[in-house]
Amino acid sequence: MLIRSILLACVIAGPLFADGFEQAIDNVGTRTVRLYGLKAGLSAGYGSGTIVSDDGMVVTVMSLLLDSERLRAVTHDGNVYGAKLLTADDDLQLALLQLNPLPRYNARGERAPDPPSGPGAFQYFKPGDSKRLFPGEWVIAAGNPFKVAEGLEQVSVTRGVFSARTDLDAKRKARDFPYQGEVLVIDAITSTPGTPGGPLVDLEGNWVGIVGRLVISNRTHTNFNYAIPVEVVQQFIDRYRNPDSAATDLIAENNVEPYHGIKLFEMGYQKDLVYVERVKRGSPAHQARIRKDDLIVSINGRKIADIDAFHRVMRTKSPGDMIDVSVIRKNKLVNTTITLEEPR
Repeated sequence: MLIRSILLACVIAGPLFADGFEQAIDNVGTRTVRLYGLKAGLSAGYGSGTIVSDDGMVVTVMSLLLDSERLRAVTHDGNVYGAKLLTADDDLQLALLQLNPLPRYNARGERAPDPPSGPGAFQYFKPGDSKRLFPGEWVIAAGNPFKVAEGLEQVSVTRGVFSARTDLDAKRKARDFPYQGEVLVIDAITSTPGTPGGPLVDLEGNWVGIVGRLVISNRTHTNFNYAIPVEVVQQFIDRYRNPDSAATDLIAENNVEPYHGIKLFEMGYQKDLVYVERVKRGSPAHQARIRKDDLIVSINGRKIADIDAFHRVMRTKSPGDMIDVSVIRKNKLVNTTITLEEPR
């Protein structure tokens, strides 16, 4: 009876998953562009971008190809556009482009009609909610790995599973990677030339992130498949659209840390060792069983070398975030999770 029930569930679930993938694939296919620009040395002259407005704004990752004066973008229908760099952020490693029509001519040298442009011309992604993802949930990434899509060919899609949220700790070409914020870890193979900059969506086709640049994890020393959460990407876009906005930056350090209830030793040599001096009763740290004299060694897997590093990490967090904290207590490693609260 149990086996029959499982088989029946699989038969019912099959079409549902198929429909979900079809919708998600359609969303990424019509809202992803292929980028072509500058190539130098080992740097590929192609990449991917995600359309984020109906008038052709595209978000992508920073790369050498964006330095080209002849940067081009090809949409799903084969139309070719010029792409102008609007803004970029070195810390986030993100860039924002604007698509503009290019002059076209037929075989007789006559000017052909321009491709669609302006408000309403493009299908685009509205931001979803990456925090609704749960480990084990299906996701789909899109891009142009190894420049396999030419002309009218569609971009490639990769199905995978969302694994976890963590702070990025990685290198690129033997240097620490500038972006060290939160990322979505996925088991889809996206660490390939041409794929970074493409969208990551959930099974319903909701935009949840941007595939990040190629990096090597400092923890595993292997290529790391990840995406920058859509909330971070949207903050980057909003800062360009509204430069005077007072919206909180999800990555930049805030002046006030979310409440955790930990008081650290901050005198003499103790500033280089992150010892807990006191834990406020009833606080998030107290509930997580952090104790006096605990030595904090890492947060979300990232080494905490000194007190300044502790505060820098905390200022990138928001109330409601859950952080994994590792401490040394009586020569034993203890792991716990703290749920941060509103500042007090």
